[in-house]
Amino acid sequence: MKYFFLFIFVLLIDLFFAQNNIRIFSAKGELFTLIAFDTVQNKTPQTNILISSVYEDSLRIKIELENKTKIEATLFLFEKGKATKNKEFNYKATIDQNKIKVSYAGYYDIVKLPNPIVPEKPIIDTTAKYKNTLLGHFCELKDSKPVYFNNIPKAGICSAPMPAEYLNYLNLLMLKAQVPDDKFIIADNVCRNNCLSVDQLNFILKYIDYELEKLKIIKIVYPNITDKPKNKELEKSFHFESSIQELNNFFKVADTQKIKISSTCKIASSPEEIKNFENNLSVYTNDSQRFELFKKNYEQYCYSKDHIILILSKFIHDREKLDAAKMLYYVCVEKENFLLISHTFSYNETISELKDFVAKQKD
Repeated sequence: MKYFFLFIFVLLIDLFFAQNNIRIFSAKGELFTLIAFDTVQNKTPQTNILISSVYEDSLRIKIELENKTKIEATLFLFEKGKATKNKEFNYKATIDQNKIKVSYAGYYDIVKLPNPIVPEKPIIDTTAKYKNTLLGHFCELKDSKPVYFNNIPKAGICSAPMPAEYLNYLNLLMLKAQVPDDKFIIADNVCRNNCLSVDQLNFILKYIDYELEKLKIIKIVYPNITDKPKNKELEKSFHFESSIQELNNFFKVADTQKIKISSTCKIASSPEEIKNFENNLSVYTNDSQRFELFKKNYEQYCYSKDHIILILSKFIHDREKLDAAKMLYYVCVEKENFLLISHTFSYNETISELKDFVAKQKD
C-alpha cells in the first residue's frame, strides 16, 4: 500500500512541475484579446500575452481583435515531436486584411528570476578585497574592457622591462579581441603604459596584422624600450623590405628627434599648432570621422589643460570625448590639473569614469 501512495506522490510531483508557458504576440503590434481555458486572459486588449502553467500538450485558444475579428486555433507544446516541460512556447499572431494567422515562433527554457531580484547588500563589504585581483597592476577589467595602469617610472626613464606575467595578461586580452582594430588598441595602450624589452615588443607585434600599424606601435613605444642596442631584432616582425627600410630610417633619427609621448612631453606645443589641429578636426561633420583623424595625428603635439579643452570641444558626444581624453592624458604637460577638463562632459557618469581612469594612472 505504501508503494501505491509513493507512486501517487511521485506522479503528483511530476504533474506539478510538468508545466509549460505559452506567449502569444502580434507581429505588427496590433491589440487583441485572448481566451483560453474558457476564460478571458486579458481584460484590456494587449499586444503580448503570457499564459502560465499549461499542463496539457495542446491548448485551444480564441483571439479577438478590437474590430471583433475572431479566430480559433490549437497550439501544440512539443519539442522535436515529443511532450516536454518547463518550456516557454512562442506563437506569433499575424493580422493581414482582417484575417488572423497564428504561427509557431520557437521555444525557450523557463528561467526563474532570482528572488529578490536585487540581493540585499552584504553585511561585510568585500569590494576592496576583490578589486583588481585578476590582472594585478597591468590593468583592471571594467565592464569587460581593460582600464590600463601607467607603470612607467615617475622619472619617465625606463630601465627595466615590464614583468613577464603582463604578457600573459596581454595574451588573454588579445585572444578576446575579435577584430584588428581592437588588437591595435590593446597594443597601443600596453606600449604607452609600460617599459618594454625588444623581445616583449616583438611578442606584441605578432598580434598586429598590418605592417604600417606595427611601425606606428614601434614609434609610439620607442622611448620606453629598455634595450635599444637590440633594435635590429625588431626586423623579424616585418616581411616587406619597404617596411624594414622605414624602420631603420626611423632608428637613425629616433634618438635625436623629439618623439612626443608621455615620457617626453614637458612643454606644450604652440597655440598655432594646436589651433591648426583643431581646425582640421572641425572639417568633419560627425564624431566617428573626427575621432579617426584625431587618432592618426594627436601624438604629434604636447597639450596643456586648455589645449585639451579646445580639442574635446570639437566632439559632440561624451563617448568620443572620453576616449580622446584618455589618449590625451599621456601627452598632457599638466597632469596635476588634468581633471579640470571635466566640465567639457555632459554626464556625471562620464566624469566619474574619467576620474577613475586618472586615479589608476597615479596608483
